[in-house]
Amino acid sequence: MYKTIPIKAKLDDLEKSFWVEQCEHSNSLYNSAIYQVRQLHYAMLKDNQSFNTYWRDDDFKSGWKTYKIETNYYKLDKLLKQSIHYKSIAAQAAQQVLKTVGESISSYNSLVSIYYKGEGDRPSIPKYRKSGGLNAITYPKQALRYIDEFVYLPCSASTKKELICETKVYLPEFIDFNWIKELTIRPYSGEFWVDFVIDDGKQPILNNPTLDYNHAVSIDHGVKCWLSVVTTTGKSFIVNAPQVKTTIFRYQQRVKDYKTGKQFKYWDEHLDKLTGKRNVQIRDAVNKTARFIINRCLKDGIGNLIIGWNERNKTSINLGKKNNYEIVSMPTARLIKRLKQLSQEYGIKFHVTSEEYTSKASFIDRDSLPKYGEKPVTWKPSGKRTTRDTYCSMSGIVIHADLNAAANILRKILPSITSVDNVNEFLKKIELDALTRPKLYDVFNNLKKAYRKTALRKMDSSIGVTSV
Repeated sequence: MYKTIPIKAKLDDLEKSFWVEQCEHSNSLYNSAIYQVRQLHYAMLKDNQSFNTYWRDDDFKSGWKTYKIETNYYKLDKLLKQSIHYKSIAAQAAQQVLKTVGESISSYNSLVSIYYKGEGDRPSIPKYRKSGGLNAITYPKQALRYIDEFVYLPCSASTKKELICETKVYLPEFIDFNWIKELTIRPYSGEFWVDFVIDDGKQPILNNPTLDYNHAVSIDHGVKCWLSVVTTTGKSFIVNAPQVKTTIFRYQQRVKDYKTGKQFKYWDEHLDKLTGKRNVQIRDAVNKTARFIINRCLKDGIGNLIIGWNERNKTSINLGKKNNYEIVSMPTARLIKRLKQLSQEYGIKFHVTSEEYTSKASFIDRDSLPKYGEKPVTWKPSGKRTTRDTYCSMSGIVIHADLNAAANILRKILPSITSVDNVNEFLKKIELDALTRPKLYDVFNNLKKAYRKTALRKMDSSIGVTSV
């Protein structure tokens, strides 16, 4: 199973200036390839007299007909082999840039076929990158050399004559050089990152014998509490990340203050550093939280992981200005993506389900959970949410509001993912104590490195390991 591990590169001034120049040549080579693609395509359209005229509203319009592009990677490589940008970077890296353009052409041609079937909008020809910008450089495994904890990268013959620094990157201890399939130097937010594409031989697990697939963990994401979790084993906990909210708020405030009096699209190196720091902190929070939840599943032997998430949850939400900011700012979508990746690795079945009416309905009273748009006119919840944190049932029992929603999400999807005959008897394990006294975790204060490593993967390759 292929994985990508991004590592921030530690470069001195000479190394950084070298990679800036290399990425500039990569960007120019990409634009040169797009130029050749466009010119050859327009020449073909002209020879075929593929000029089109039509009416739109009351205006007479004209343009080229939508045809497939005939140019491919092999033609581009032949045309641009003598280009100064091609010769300024390693040959295999230059070929990777042209292959990227070739992939864009293939995608465009596929969209053309879909367009003429009436199943999509009219596609546009691949566009240029920003002039003078930086483009990533990719090296295949055969171009790399490993010497004393460093991976050495090739450079072109013309560049090597004037080279005054070494083209090498540090290889972390947890990555075996034999695992590497591809290495990319990627400029991002004023810094350079090294993306190691590896294959460690571990395949996704379809059936983990150490897990019980009748049990499940249910997650509800909220406003005040980021993640509220209920399990069918009768446990519950809440994961909070107040530092993430503070980080996002401070970042937005600093950018706003710094750009006061400047143009709307103004950007510079200082803003790049602020953005890079913000992104690293959020990525760290997402990875820690995902690892903690997966480890809890492995430790408790739970085979199903459920999270409630509605489509367009962030773009269409309307809970007021303050609540909208609280929900939209949290990286829940990234967390879902990360949980899905880790679940495949450990054999946990991951489910994303809609969360309509799970916050309004009462878990204690077992209210029905209708789908969005199918709610009966007479439907009414038995209880009500009295505050942001509390929910009162019909009999006056007060429970945690977000845990009530998590339990309803579990009740909604459990019959379709387990083989338990009587789901209600199964749900009785979620006692009142679990809905009123959850254990609280803070992403940065409680989830220490030693705690997150308590359930590291220890599985023999012969047990339940199956490729998908």
